[in-house]
Amino acid sequence: MKFGSNKQQSEEPHAGKVTVLSLGFELTGDIISKSDIRADGILVGSIRTDKKVVIGEKASITGDIIAEEISISGEVMGDLYIKGETTIYSDAKVSGNITTSSIFIHKGAQINSGIQVVDVKAVEESAKSSKINSVSREELYSMLDDRTARKKDVPVKPITKPERESFKESSSAESSDDSSNIDYPRTW
Repeated sequence: MKFGSNKQQSEEPHAGKVTVLSLGFELTGDIISKSDIRADGILVGSIRTDKKVVIGEKASITGDIIAEEISISGEVMGDLYIKGETTIYSDAKVSGNITTSSIFIHKGAQINSGIQVVDVKAVEESAKSSKINSVSREELYSMLDDRTARKKDVPVKPITKPERESFKESSSAESSDDSSNIDYPRTW
């Protein structure tokens, strides 16, 4: 990158737009996101996004996946509905039906799947049968947006000085145990 280039500024807003299920993390439930998803942990549930899904080498997903694009290096047990490119790497283990518009399978990948390579409209039609589509994306995003808006509209009343003093007095009167007043040495 050139010094003084605007490229970094245009890339920064996209840096935080990845939902991550990190290594060691275990989740039971569905993930629905507007952003890319990277899974390195264990998920028992389905994934739905309009973006890309990356399944890391140590990841294990048990559930359907609906996405624009997917790269699999770990284990997936469930049906895949991918509108764009599906890439299955050599370390991957995939079980379930795959409906995609494009697929690349690397030598060594373990696949126990039925594969259909069709156009995007056929992928979208097939995805409607997935249980993760019980609520439409539009309805879900609308509900989430409403909830966020409601949180912003709730007025927060600041605590006044008399209320703060009253709270301090009542909490110190309630604690009769001398151990609560111990001044521990600080370690920096």
